[in-house]
Amino acid sequence: MEPQIFTQKDAKRQYVHRMFDSIAYRYDFLNHFLSLGLDIRWRKFAVNQLKLSGGEKIIDIASGTGDFSIEAMKFKPSLIVGVDVSLNMLKIFRQKALAKKIKNLNLLCAEAENLPFKDETFDVCLVAFGVRNFSDLEIGLSEIYRILKRGGKLAVLEFSLPDKTFRWIYLFYFRKILPLIGRVFSKHKSAYTYLPESVLKFPEGENFAKILNDIGFKEVKMWRLTFGVVTFYLTYK
Repeated sequence: MEPQIFTQKDAKRQYVHRMFDSIAYRYDFLNHFLSLGLDIRWRKFAVNQLKLSGGEKIIDIASGTGDFSIEAMKFKPSLIVGVDVSLNMLKIFRQKALAKKIKNLNLLCAEAENLPFKDETFDVCLVAFGVRNFSDLEIGLSEIYRILKRGGKLAVLEFSLPDKTFRWIYLFYFRKILPLIGRVFSKHKSAYTYLPESVLKFPEGENFAKILNDIGFKEVKMWRLTFGVVTFYLTYK
């Protein structure tokens, strides 16, 4: 399958909606399988860096099936709102929450670029492997900035290009092996071709930090995890 090329933001938005609805039922399995289970450790690391004290109001944008929120729930926030463009993803999130008897959780099918919340509502915003899927990165981040309280934290986990010594192996796996495995298990022809292409186009590292600073976020901290395969960004309003 040829890489997807988007000339309009609406085209990307529609494609992302359909794609995640289509692969939702295999999403968790593929996340754990393709990352060798490391995605669980990445989320745990990110939540620990937030140093939650309990009672926070948290929004999880591009929440998918809710693993980031569920990890944060261990620190007893007063509320978590999961937001995703895929209704099928949110249905699975709801099933998980019911199985774990999680309370103080609301789920909303919506886009990061148009969040229906008042200014300065949340203490923390989580985004795991979702910012690169925003149809408009700057607008989505500006909306997050708007709904965070003063001093509120933004935690972003996102794929990145690894260190040079590991990069050629990673790129071979990412471009050749991962799309094949993803296609076999998800039954979606292009979802796991879109993944590496979207990662390669994402303005990672200092470039992403600059975008965050331009929007108004302060003190962007970065941790490169697992040889740089993933970067964790933590910043403040």
